[in-house]
Amino acid sequence: MYENITYEVILNRMLDRVPDYIDKREGSVIYDAMAPAAVEMQNMYIELDWALKQVFAGTADRDNLIRRCAEWGIIPYPATRAVLKGEFNIDIELGKRFSLGTLNYTATEKISDRTYRLECETPGAIGNRFLGIMIPIDYIPDLTHAELTEVLLEGNEEETTEALRERFLFKVQKPSTSGNVYDYYNWTMECPGVGAAKIYPLAQGPGTVKVVITDADRSAAGTELVEQVKGHIEEKRPIGADVTVVSAVEKGVSVTAKVRLQNGVNLGTVQELFLRDFTDYLQSGAFDIAYVSLARTGNLLLGVTGVEDFTELKLNGQIRNIELDEKEIAVAGTVILEVMQ
Repeated sequence: MYENITYEVILNRMLDRVPDYIDKREGSVIYDAMAPAAVEMQNMYIELDWALKQVFAGTADRDNLIRRCAEWGIIPYPATRAVLKGEFNIDIELGKRFSLGTLNYTATEKISDRTYRLECETPGAIGNRFLGIMIPIDYIPDLTHAELTEVLLEGNEEETTEALRERFLFKVQKPSTSGNVYDYYNWTMECPGVGAAKIYPLAQGPGTVKVVITDADRSAAGTELVEQVKGHIEEKRPIGADVTVVSAVEKGVSVTAKVRLQNGVNLGTVQELFLRDFTDYLQSGAFDIAYVSLARTGNLLLGVTGVEDFTELKLNGQIRNIELDEKEIAVAGTVILEVMQ
């Protein structure tokens, strides 16, 4: 708002108030007296511009956005720990700790004979990445096999600033009341680990609601997250509503194309950068886009540093848009780029 009020503008406005018969050239007494004041006033306007942005949720930085959200009872989701399935050759005591690579895991609950829930001790998505043979941290007699076989509940990073901003703006712009569609959306998004949701009122007739969710990475949600969301909604919903919670259905979208590169640009680097941008496009459009656009994909490819041109761009082997039904979300598949001859 105050970008145009610079040191030079302020100083010239001050000097314009001095009569012309007084020496106000650079280096004069008047000039040297006013210049420091103009610097300080410029700094004041810079601070004022920053302060003005902090008033509004759309432009506030993270710390002030958190304060703004707190007024509405919204707090950023903390990082959560992954929960995995561990299989052993014997039954073990709860609380026993194991390691896999650089991560440690603790047995927290028995699922069945020789099968347990283990919680990663390190919060965040890193706990989702590794399966395989574990090593006990403390000696356990007769233990010959300990293996992580499945992620039951994905760990998530702390909620990003933009995700928090989006959640806050939705709450204040689309108020929920009396079990309306916004109520169900807000109840769903209150659950840590949910990245996107879509609500279908009257999905199977009067008194029914269907909720379709993704995980924090905007991929298909796991069984545990689905049950967690359903349980939370059951605590909140009005009496009489029949609620179904399901995961979104992933639809993989692969990309192939031939590209012309600038001199010295590595094809592998271009492919990696494009995959990142393509994944961001699909994740940001979860439940919002009805199709994956061939033209948009081409624009993303041209926007990659080092790409001059492309040809034979295809999505899932075809030169057309990829349609999505209302419960599908697109996820990035393989990306294969070749250099144009």
